[in-house]
Amino acid sequence: MGYVKKIAIVLAAVFGITGLAGAQRMAQAPSMPGEFKPVVGAGAQYEVTTKKNEKVNWAYAVVGKETVGGAEGYWLEMRLEGGKEGGMVMKHLLVVRGGKAEVKRMIVQTPGQPPMEMPMGMMGGMMPRGQQAASEQNLGERVGTETVTVPAGTFLCEHYRSKSGKTPADVWVSTKISPYGLVKMVSEDSTLVLTKVLANETTRIKGEPQKLEMPHF
Repeated sequence: MGYVKKIAIVLAAVFGITGLAGAQRMAQAPSMPGEFKPVVGAGAQYEVTTKKNEKVNWAYAVVGKETVGGAEGYWLEMRLEGGKEGGMVMKHLLVVRGGKAEVKRMIVQTPGQPPMEMPMGMMGGMMPRGQQAASEQNLGERVGTETVTVPAGTFLCEHYRSKSGKTPADVWVSTKISPYGLVKMVSEDSTLVLTKVLANETTRIKGEPQKLEMPHF
């Protein structure tokens, strides 16, 4: 598969676009409920288990900060560490204004390939899956405060339950975890648990990003 087409499939997975990503469902970044509260150098690693018992590891880390148009922007890096696209890294420059986040730059690197930067015109207000600046109201109804044990340790969490789907989705969040506070999530489609709290994180993008010219399919 050509590298440009592979990047297009990566984009389909990240943005939840159907068609190109049909065989790449395990490469879809899980939606992250909770408010985006970035701390440079901090992050979290998760294991996602689907209802078919397929497992993949995703990591989220804030690896930098810069000013964009007078507003604070944060580089959020998402790393896929399992599945067919294992080793894939996606770095987004997120700027939050008025409670809404927008991607200003996006760089993608797959194993053995140089990093590619997406054209700014293509971004046009697009958001990666689950990277909205959500508020607590988006988490659902508060159930209570609970102690939750996951592979990363034991955390005092706020438990929320959303009833928007066929099956209620339960989310446990903690202020100790950045950038989204997520400790555990159980939904109809998958289970997500925090496996490691990350600190002193820097980008894993290697090399000078090349500008991507999107192909015509």
